[in-house]
Amino acid sequence: MAAGGWFDWTTGDLVTESRFQDIQDSLVFIFSSESAANSALTNKVEGTIFYDTGADKIKAWNGSSWIAAEAGDIEGITTSATSGLSGGATTGTPSLSVSPNSATSGTIASGDEILFGDISDSNNLKKATAQTIADLASVTALITNVTVKVADDGSGSQNVFYMLSGSDTGSGTKTPALDVSFGMKVRFDISDSSLSGHNFKFSTTQDGNHNSGSEFTTNVTTNSSGGNTGAYVQIEITPETMGTATATGSTIETLYYYCSNHAGMGGNGKLSLYPASASAGVSLGLVLALS
Repeated sequence: MAAGGWFDWTTGDLVTESRFQDIQDSLVFIFSSESAANSALTNKVEGTIFYDTGADKIKAWNGSSWIAAEAGDIEGITTSATSGLSGGATTGTPSLSVSPNSATSGTIASGDEILFGDISDSNNLKKATAQTIADLASVTALITNVTVKVADDGSGSQNVFYMLSGSDTGSGTKTPALDVSFGMKVRFDISDSSLSGHNFKFSTTQDGNHNSGSEFTTNVTTNSSGGNTGAYVQIEITPETMGTATATGSTIETLYYYCSNHAGMGGNGKLSLYPASASAGVSLGLVLALS
């Protein structure tokens, strides 16, 4: 209570004037406005509370004016010199900004944690280690993405694969021949709806099973089936993929892509894993022959 503090009442206690004032000061009064409260509460003290029905707020007397209790208000924010934040205030409406230049410089270690917005979870804030992000950047940098589509080859009777990558636009290039190098990962995106009912496989034999060939699966990863969101086929070019070196190249020099459900879809399209002779005028990146 404002004047006499808390008092434990028992039966028979005398209610003195000061005790009665304590009781009155501790009540939450109800008035339609601050002016109505001021008119009725002529002897209000600091801490007197009333409910303002006009403003729909609880207000307290601070000794000179009424202060409204705001739901969720942050009355003050302070920042440290090394927080990487600027702004803040202990009165009024504080503001806060991210200020990287105010933070202390440091060296990132693999176990340091970094905040990120998870796009797959409504951008909820989550954390990951610096090593996880570095690993992701390393993997992403080595992947060459190729979008695959299926369309007629112009004959009106044969569907084939079309491919796009990088800044390519439109329907893509029909059954291209692609040169790939040691260390590369090539991801063929087969999520386009035109791939529904088709698959995308590799073989050392042109047209695969339609030409008595078998599927090549070494370091090939398949995610979902054609036409589904996120579907892809990825091949990684490693020593295991290329095989033992020969006098002129490697065991696996060429892979043909095909659809096991429909003949002829790969056309003459292929992946060249080993460079042609210099006289052919083909220049590829570094290729290692291991023996």
